[in-house]
Amino acid sequence: MATMIVRDGPREQAGRRFPLEQLPAVIGRDPDVDISLPSKLVSRRHARVSCHDGQYFIEDLGSRNGVIVNGQRIAGITVIGERDKIRIVDYVLMLEQAAPGPSLVDSEHRIRQQISADTANLDLNQLQSGQRLQVVLELSRHLSGAVDKPSLFGQLLEHILELFPRADRGVAVLCEQGKFIVEGVRTRTKGASVDFPISRTIVRKALEEGVGILSEDVQSDERFSGSSTLERVDMRTLLCVPMIGHGGRRLGALQLAGARFEDPFSADDLHLLTTVGMQAAMVLENLAVQEERLQQAQLRKELAMAREIQQSFLPSNFTPLAGGGYDLFAIIYPAREVSGDLYDFFPLDDGRLAFFVGDVSGKGMSAALFMVAAHALARHLARDSSSPTDTLTRLNSALARDNQTDLFVTMLHGIFDPRTGETWIASGGHPRPLLQRRDGSVQEVAMPTGQLLGATEGNLELSDTQVILAPGEALVLYTDGITESRAEDGKLFGRDRLCQVISGVRQGTTLDVAAERIRMAVELYTGSSSLQDDLTLLLLRRAM
Repeated sequence: MATMIVRDGPREQAGRRFPLEQLPAVIGRDPDVDISLPSKLVSRRHARVSCHDGQYFIEDLGSRNGVIVNGQRIAGITVIGERDKIRIVDYVLMLEQAAPGPSLVDSEHRIRQQISADTANLDLNQLQSGQRLQVVLELSRHLSGAVDKPSLFGQLLEHILELFPRADRGVAVLCEQGKFIVEGVRTRTKGASVDFPISRTIVRKALEEGVGILSEDVQSDERFSGSSTLERVDMRTLLCVPMIGHGGRRLGALQLAGARFEDPFSADDLHLLTTVGMQAAMVLENLAVQEERLQQAQLRKELAMAREIQQSFLPSNFTPLAGGGYDLFAIIYPAREVSGDLYDFFPLDDGRLAFFVGDVSGKGMSAALFMVAAHALARHLARDSSSPTDTLTRLNSALARDNQTDLFVTMLHGIFDPRTGETWIASGGHPRPLLQRRDGSVQEVAMPTGQLLGATEGNLELSDTQVILAPGEALVLYTDGITESRAEDGKLFGRDRLCQVISGVRQGTTLDVAAERIRMAVELYTGSSSLQDDLTLLLLRRAM
């Protein structure tokens, strides 16, 4: 049975698995569909996955924001496979087709001697307890110093040749993405060539059936008739056992070969090497965990550096322009090391103040890089634009023209005149700002929100809205990471609750304190200090 996996998306959704038990399966925002993606940008019934003759397909059900497969927006039914990236707004989905191991086909053979390579197999107790203990202790001592796969299999094969005097050579084969890779080879004769063929026929059988295989006479063994590799090599007796990891994952196999017909491997040898294969699988998985931890540590270091670079692009001096007349504060509370949110503000040549707040779709490094591009373009375009609408229109064209990332940004742009309080604002798919009156009451600014930026060129339905800030009144710009934060019962923080928090901020409270009260209200509501999404605020108050 295949599974649809959320490879990237909102933190609470990333990693979710949707088994495709019944097909066709519908993807959408509606909680009753087969694959529910809770986002206001996802249509209620967005797309459909189907299967015919073992091939999987995806179809756009007329959604507003489309279905993008490998960077291309699809127009009809499209074939999908395990390597394809399916983007539905800020979600990236991938298909996983169940497979117990390499998809290999071999001719049927009569099994003469085999043993299940499973830790639950009681037949392994046929080894004498003293011998089993010695094997475990010796292997633990030899393998404890392994720091990577080459050193692991180098030490392991050296030890195996000492443990199995009948073996003339040993091979460790790993299974990676359905392919066999020879990871280590050892021969008993020092200086002998290790460049000899490896029988994939035997490795396939051991991995597919999950059993250790013993052949006392390879050349006459009916199980391997037709193997051209075995016919070419000097191999009379062999052992091959699979290395099976957690959840039955096929990691690879160990294969021993001997050239002496008069001294073949025995059933006890098969039991012993099967035990060795189990321990090797455990060490191999531990190495994989250690390698992943090292990679994560390096990634955290690089992300910390990226965050410092990203923060350096955001202005942090909130001192008013010459002449004053207002207070300003902005901040991003990132959910991850780097953020896809942005804010900016800077003076224009005529003495007015330009400001932005934006939210890039997606998470992580890709969203952060897109944010930097959107930030730089917005700042550049705003300096010679005639209005906020003009700036956002030109920004959309610049982002959409060569956008191969499938990312987009919502953005609110305003221009404030501190001398008169006159403010012009426009929105490209961004939440409407909130206006706090002098008496503490809060209301949403009535204005069109237009369409998001960077996804497609054309008419975005943008327009400018005028707001006159009276002395003591404030504008609050925010990203939906605040209003879409969820409590444990799944209910959203919401715009009304945000208005209540802002209305409780008294006149005279500094804007940085007001921003922190909003963050604390979200944390209290969700019951966690870990943010579900980036929280961004820009607060602009006209002086009394």
